[in-house]
Amino acid sequence: MAKDYYNILGVNKTASQEEVKKAYRDKAHKFHPDKSGGDEAKFKEINEAYQILGNPDKRAQYDRFGTAEGFGGPQGGPAGFDFSNFDFNNVEFDLGDIFSDFFSAQGGPASGWGGRKGRNNVAQRGRDIGVTLEISLEEAFKGVAKELELRKLVRCMRCKGDGTEPGTGKIKCKTCEGAGELKKTQRTFFGVFSQTAVCPTCHGEGQYPEQACKDCSGEGRVRKIEKLSIPIPAGIESGGVLRIHSKGEEGIRGGEAGDLEIKVNIKEHEIFERDGADLYSELGVPFDMAVLGGSAEIKTIDGKVDLKIPSGTESGAIFKMGGKGMPYSASRRGDQYVEVYIRTPKKLSSKAQKVLKEIAGEL
Repeated sequence: MAKDYYNILGVNKTASQEEVKKAYRDKAHKFHPDKSGGDEAKFKEINEAYQILGNPDKRAQYDRFGTAEGFGGPQGGPAGFDFSNFDFNNVEFDLGDIFSDFFSAQGGPASGWGGRKGRNNVAQRGRDIGVTLEISLEEAFKGVAKELELRKLVRCMRCKGDGTEPGTGKIKCKTCEGAGELKKTQRTFFGVFSQTAVCPTCHGEGQYPEQACKDCSGEGRVRKIEKLSIPIPAGIESGGVLRIHSKGEEGIRGGEAGDLEIKVNIKEHEIFERDGADLYSELGVPFDMAVLGGSAEIKTIDGKVDLKIPSGTESGAIFKMGGKGMPYSASRRGDQYVEVYIRTPKKLSSKAQKVLKEIAGEL
């Protein structure tokens, strides 16, 4: 009976090539015979399935004919991949993409086994730093510069980031003989395969300080407090993030510095509510002004103005004040919406009560 390669890898027939590859990697890790709970037969079967489904042309032929016999391999296997007669003891593989995690678990150095890294990873980018700033709505309206104090790793001034004590030099690494990387070869049932890793002694440089810098102990970085002035642009919304390039922590061995990410939160305002570039507020007007009309002083984000109240204004009426909201470009602003409520007097003189009754009788 023909093997169902899709079932072996645990994917649907509509799976993308990337999904097939991911399923293969996962199962290869799981069933590798050198791991606890591994299964040699299952591992061979998984590899057989991937040789078909991992090749678009072979996969198309397999999908068309429903078997793998058309590929010329025995027992439905692909040509050239008859694992029953395969000599695993005389073949060398570089399987870093699949087994990198496996070697780390088996005791590879902290710098990481897996793939041809070597000198390409000598320089490492510094860590990004994230902070949160809280500002007022007025500061968000005008824009503001905020002072920050960050305790972070910066370049060592004594050695200029080199890690070497001034007046001394560097010597060739004896562990890797100046190569900057080490090669690990292991023989298993599947053959002999090798992995390369960054040298744990010189960290991939091929050399190390003859005498480490006294200030940074050879790392090239020291932890210090750095003061920064951060410009917050006008109109920024709460939750907005500013990213400042190269203001994070210093990189390692010449790597670029990380970035500084600043999340801006705007404090709640006692008068205004904000929706994008628009502001909302309330205004209480006396009963007589609501009836007769008049002018009421109202606060905006940039000062006080007079708002005309038409006669007969009802409670809940909303007035739009164009261009009195938050800025959203160099020359444009949102609007301010004012909801009016009528302040009803709690105490009236007998004369005022008499007048109101007369008015009510006429209405």
